[in-house]
Amino acid sequence: MKQFVVAVLLLVMVGCSDNSNQQLEIKFSKCIDGDTARFIINGKEEKVRFLGIDTPESTNIQEEYGEEASNYTCEVLKKANNIYIEYDINSNKRDKYDRVLGWIFVDNNNLSELLLSRGYAEVNYIYGDYKYIDELCVAQKNAYKDNLGIWGTNTSKYKNNYCTKNGY
Repeated sequence: MKQFVVAVLLLVMVGCSDNSNQQLEIKFSKCIDGDTARFIINGKEEKVRFLGIDTPESTNIQEEYGEEASNYTCEVLKKANNIYIEYDINSNKRDKYDRVLGWIFVDNNNLSELLLSRGYAEVNYIYGDYKYIDELCVAQKNAYKDNLGIWGTNTSKYKNNYCTKNGY
């Protein structure tokens, strides 16, 4: 009887484990802007907001470098050989707009980090101890140091940024 109970508990534990920090292959569907796109996830089209970053607006409001960020994201996703999403255990799975929140990996590269490294994004919307924050802050710091993208024209914004406030 004890063995049966242990076996049932193990099955329940495995069945209840979430897929956080595991990568799931997804398929690109449609570009939206620099930090959001549509993907097919488990057979369903979902709008996904990339974790840890914010890019300038390019849809309703046109902000400086918004179009560049959006074009870069779209180009990278269209050319990708493989795309994965990884959910962060320290983040909600959806935001208040019902968008899926996740890390998007394109050909084994974190898309948020790629955007930051080109100066097309800033580290933002951090509501927990997210997995890739160190890498994101390093990429942002290097883009700032090299005056890339948004950091070439608006460096005052950097002083009040998440990374600088948290010692990066």
